[in-house]
Amino acid sequence: METDEVLNCVSCNKDASLITSDGNTVCHDCVRVCERCNTIGSESWDFRTVDDAIWCEPCAESYSNYCESCEVNHTGDNYYAEDRSGTWCEDCWNDTLTYCEGCSCYYYNPCDCYDENIDIHDYSYTPDLEFHSNNDNPTSPADHLYFGIEIEVEAPRGDWGIRKQAAAFATANLESYDLAYLKSDGSLECGFEIVTHPMTHDYFKNSADKYWEVLEHLRSHYRMRSWSAGTTGLHIHISRAGFNNGAHSHRFLQLVYNNEEFYSKIAGRTSGRWAKFDDVHQWDSTKEKSVKSFKRKLAPYRANTSDRYSAVNTLNRNTFEMRIFRSTLNGNTVKSALDLAHASVEYTRSLTVNQVVNGALERMNFIQFIYNNSDTYSHLISRMDRLFIGANNQDTE
Repeated sequence: METDEVLNCVSCNKDASLITSDGNTVCHDCVRVCERCNTIGSESWDFRTVDDAIWCEPCAESYSNYCESCEVNHTGDNYYAEDRSGTWCEDCWNDTLTYCEGCSCYYYNPCDCYDENIDIHDYSYTPDLEFHSNNDNPTSPADHLYFGIEIEVEAPRGDWGIRKQAAAFATANLESYDLAYLKSDGSLECGFEIVTHPMTHDYFKNSADKYWEVLEHLRSHYRMRSWSAGTTGLHIHISRAGFNNGAHSHRFLQLVYNNEEFYSKIAGRTSGRWAKFDDVHQWDSTKEKSVKSFKRKLAPYRANTSDRYSAVNTLNRNTFEMRIFRSTLNGNTVKSALDLAHASVEYTRSLTVNQVVNGALERMNFIQFIYNNSDTYSHLISRMDRLFIGANNQDTE
């Protein structure tokens, strides 16, 4: 309210023409007005910023909440952490607090329900495996085709606290269902490896809902890094018992190694260190040149001297391991990798010698098989469409 009398400002002692709510005078430079109740005050009053607006202290005390994390007042709901006093705004609650499945509460620090030594097992750890299938009456090798997925992930910003929180969450939601377990890995800086129990292709895609939910939560809530980490990979183990015979295994390896560019494109990476394709090239003294041979890779288990860090590692007694994939927590991309592994085995299952001689293992014939089985390989087809249709497509998850 303006007056004709010239008075001094209570804050700066300059000429003042406004009167505050408590009867003092204030100049235009020092005046502060509460944007909630329109109370007039001076800069010497305790005004607070609430949701980017200026509020007087009584309004802030009565109608806003203070966040202990970002130290600002806000008008949203307040949230609590069991191990911290005060309240949290929704953004800080989502970004910082962790929900404990064991006691159904939110915590700033990892809940004592879980111990890190239990959550993340040693690299050499192998539990009693649980085989998951929707087929109760397996009769053929195809019915014994199981897959095991290993996904390496890193904690954001190398945060060991988040690593522990994420591990506790994943362990609580995966081990209790015998779906997967966590292992340490020396190639990772601040992460862990998620290793599944063996599952059939159908079970993975149609019955392992909890597994896919956990991957998404690790990605969206904990911001665990995989695709962009640089230190991570995704490996798929394929049961040897799911192959018809040695000839089938040979055709499978030929398909993968004959089409390096195609497989690398789907996999999202090339890696001469961790998933090399040149481990099948050997010097043939009789021909005086390097030739492609799978002799070492298909040698009996104890005689196999091939490279473990190859596109398909054949050193394991019970599985072939496809190591070509870039790590990801995107469920659709993981399913496309699983589709590719399954399609590679099934396409080569019944091929004859004549078909192989006539080019059956060429990329376009394999792609046609995939599109002919669109119901089975929908995620792979979706990824192929994104990668191969249009010249400007980018390789993303």
